[in-house]
Amino acid sequence: MRRGCRCGDRRTARWLPSISLFVRDDGGYTTVAIAVALLLSLTLVFSAASAEWAMARGAEVQEVADAAAMAGANCVAAFTTVAQVLDACVLSLGLAGTLVMGAGMVISAIPFARVKAPAVIEVGKKILDTRKGFATSAASGLQKLESVLPALIMANSASCVSANCAGGLSYVGCAVPFPQTSETDYSFLEKGPDPEEMEDAAEQLRDVTEQKEKALERAKEAKERAWRADCIDDPLCMRSRAQTLAGLGGALNPHHPTVDTWTFGCARSRALNYYQARWQQEVPASSAPDELSRSAARTAFYEYALRVISESTCIEGDQVIIDLPELPHTNGMVRNCSLYTDALWPCTLQETDVVLHSTLGCPAATGEYLGVASLSQLEQGEVAPCDTCGMSVEVMGNVADASTNINNGFEHYWLIVVNASKDYQKAREEADQADSRMSELADKNASLFDQAIEALSVDRPSFKPAGCWGCVSVVVRGGGTPLPSELTSSFLSSGADLPSGAAISAATLAPDTNTDGNTVLSRVFDGLKDHWGAPVELVGSIADLWGRLLVNYGSGFDGVSDITSELLGGIGSLFGSRVATWLKGKITSAVDAFGAEPADMRLRKPVLVRTQLVLDKAGLTTLSEARQNVCRSAPVPSPTPSTRWRAGSR
Repeated sequence: MRRGCRCGDRRTARWLPSISLFVRDDGGYTTVAIAVALLLSLTLVFSAASAEWAMARGAEVQEVADAAAMAGANCVAAFTTVAQVLDACVLSLGLAGTLVMGAGMVISAIPFARVKAPAVIEVGKKILDTRKGFATSAASGLQKLESVLPALIMANSASCVSANCAGGLSYVGCAVPFPQTSETDYSFLEKGPDPEEMEDAAEQLRDVTEQKEKALERAKEAKERAWRADCIDDPLCMRSRAQTLAGLGGALNPHHPTVDTWTFGCARSRALNYYQARWQQEVPASSAPDELSRSAARTAFYEYALRVISESTCIEGDQVIIDLPELPHTNGMVRNCSLYTDALWPCTLQETDVVLHSTLGCPAATGEYLGVASLSQLEQGEVAPCDTCGMSVEVMGNVADASTNINNGFEHYWLIVVNASKDYQKAREEADQADSRMSELADKNASLFDQAIEALSVDRPSFKPAGCWGCVSVVVRGGGTPLPSELTSSFLSSGADLPSGAAISAATLAPDTNTDGNTVLSRVFDGLKDHWGAPVELVGSIADLWGRLLVNYGSGFDGVSDITSELLGGIGSLFGSRVATWLKGKITSAVDAFGAEPADMRLRKPVLVRTQLVLDKAGLTTLSEARQNVCRSAPVPSPTPSTRWRAGSR
């Protein structure tokens, strides 16, 4: 086995004479060897740097494609935000106007408050008119914006591509939206409540309510007039006359200081007590024949009054039945009542005639008693009048004549009560008729409110603008870009170029969980609330109402029932207004049934996705078909033999 030899061995030097250029005889390296090693190291380092630069810059086409796709999707995100805000404004305005109209309907059904209804209804109508005009304008604007959205997407993405041209690199490309045309149906914006029909129905209800109000006012005035005649001296009244003339007091002759505790039945009871006492207390003031006749007539009158008043009815409640009798105080009235037809007067045979007397105590009643006869028989000649006592229709008519026609008689104030009861009965009947008509109109108003709510509760729109599935970008880098020669010109030959390249990318919209679109709506409201007018009496601040509805858009208006209750509750007490209470309940029920699908108000942001996900939605099942489709739309420069695609995972 041969022994090895060192590099510095003379025999080796003889075999390899060129080694001496790099290795000294003593085995060390020469200067030439060191220089060559350094040169090779530098060549490798700068070559690797040049290759790294080429690879890095070559891959930037994918980043530019990603940026272009995101830029295109940004346009769709902006459009979506605008569309959703406009939809929120349209829907909340419609709901606010409808609720105010509903409040106006309720107010229209409240007597003594219905005068406020036209102002409230006018506000509701203005809101709905504003909503209609705004919806028309919004639909037109959105359609126009959506029609140019593909061009905006391509222009924005192309601008992004152009902005990335730097460092000697030139990019050309843009993003293409999918779908490429809009598929949004904007007809929902044209649907909405009809304020004119609701206004007409509310106006009809208000007119009938006014009729009821006037009838109730007349009833109130009639009752107060009767109460004063019964209880309040002006200059006298039934109570004071009963006390003076019949000596009534205490529970038989009570005092009612206010009309609120008084009814027509109180006057009826007082009259019964009075005539009972007068009938029992009646005695002739003297034995004179004419006084005997007047006393007998008074007794008959008191007994008659006691009977007819006791037979009368006084019912005051939901149904009013009052038939207090007017007592006879003229000859004609006597002839029209039972005092004329009832056989009350004794008759005697005087010579050959049957004579009618006021009483058997008459000095002329000396003949045979033949029973009793009526005043009608007297006037028909069936019996003869007594020349002594002179009993006749005129005597009967005079009993209550003076006490009825002058203000110090009990019958004077009773007549006021009777006439007032008739006015009260008639007014209450008219009020009841108006109330029935109000019920019909309230049902019509409730039906129109239901229709208005139904028109607002249509399915919320599904905006499908161009690019809603995503945006696919294609970016091409032109060839011929020289590699940097500053580092390699001393080591490599010149003429090396960065080859052409292309990349495809896709972006779509995803909700940003860190955002809340209701904040956007709040800012919209803050910017507009100063343009609203002053609060409306009975319904408060319309601006606050609309603001609460607007901001609640994202929750599907879960709180609209509470808002409605507060709105209608602010109207005040509905006590005694049956129709208004019913209508309020119907409106509240309609609002409770109102269903608006909650809107996802999170802001949308572009995110990168696999290109194939977007293309699959577009019906392009293979990447090759997609490339052909996209290439037709993208402004790609003339390809060079070295052009290549970099789709990567996009």
